[in-house]
Amino acid sequence: MFGESAVAETPATDPKSIIGRNVSVSLSELFGEGSKEFMNLIFKIERVSGRYAYTRFNGIVTVREYIARFVRKRVQKVETVDDFTTKDGWKIRVKTVAILNRNTETTIKKKMRAHIRSFLKEKIAKSTIEDVVRSVIAGNLQNNIRKSGNKIYPVRFFEISKIEVLSLPKTQKT
Repeated sequence: MFGESAVAETPATDPKSIIGRNVSVSLSELFGEGSKEFMNLIFKIERVSGRYAYTRFNGIVTVREYIARFVRKRVQKVETVDDFTTKDGWKIRVKTVAILNRNTETTIKKKMRAHIRSFLKEKIAKSTIEDVVRSVIAGNLQNNIRKSGNKIYPVRFFEISKIEVLSLPKTQKT
C-alpha cells in the first residue's frame, strides 16, 4: 500500500520473535508531511527475510491530545464506534469524534450518530482498504462527513480517531 519504504528499526535477538509485533509510525515521519503529525499508522510485522521485516496495514490512531484541544465548555462531543466491511473484504472498526458548536439535545446527537454511521457504511462498502486509508490520511472523508453533518447541526470539528483491522480477507490471511 505504501511501497516498500522503511518504516522503523527494531532490535531482536531472534528474527522470529518480532513476527506479530505492531509498529507505530507518525504520518509526518512516513511522508515528511508536518501537518499530519497527529496521526499514526500502525503496521503489523508478518514475515522476516534476512535483515528485513515485512509488514501489513493494521490501523490508524489519532493522538488523543489533538482531539482533546477541540473539546471545550459549551460544546457537544458525539462519538461513534462501528464495524464495517470494505469492498475487498477487510473488516475494520472505525471510531469517530464529532464536536458540535453548542450543547445539544439528545435527539440531535442521535441524528448525528445515525448520519455518521450511514455515511461511513455507504463509503466504506464501496471502497477498498487502500482507498479508505488514503481518504482518511488526506482528510477527504472527514471533510465530507463534516459538510454533510452541518445540515443536521453545525459541526465544529470531525475526526476519525481510530481505525482497527479486525480481520483480513480470506485471500490475505497468513
